[in-house]
Amino acid sequence: MKFVKLGLISIALLMMLVVLMAMLIPSHVRISRAIDIHASRESIMKELGDLREWRSWNEFVVDSILKSPVYTEKSIQSTGLTITLQRASGDTVIAVWKNPQKELVGGFSLISSNNQFVVQWYFDFYQKWYPWEKFASIGFDKQYGPLMENSLTLLKKRVEQSGQRLK
Repeated sequence: MKFVKLGLISIALLMMLVVLMAMLIPSHVRISRAIDIHASRESIMKELGDLREWRSWNEFVVDSILKSPVYTEKSIQSTGLTITLQRASGDTVIAVWKNPQKELVGGFSLISSNNQFVVQWYFDFYQKWYPWEKFASIGFDKQYGPLMENSLTLLKKRVEQSGQRLK
């Protein structure tokens, strides 16, 4: 009986320790990448603001990843993922990404700098207090970051080669 009692107390203390450690991890995580692009604001915003253009540079929405995608100017719908353009105005594009498990907001910001634009792409993740969600958020940067970097590189090549470079 002593061993059972000791085991139950040990398990309860271990669970409390895990919950307390998870509380140290923030509930809001932002993954962000940026790239310099030498092109006009209009050509960059044309690629970012029309979701039909995303399939040519955005590695998250290429046809091989999505099943039966339907591309429109304001949305991309497929089995398991829906992306809806929430706002595309000025220097900002914001889209809502929904899959069966989560909904998250991703956006692009254009920042003018010395005859070029810095395109910043970010995703905002909001986690509940559950320890498994908090601990899973630690890997988001490694999971999403490389795809974001590759996509931004493809966007840069596409826009800069379109012949609309700044002079």
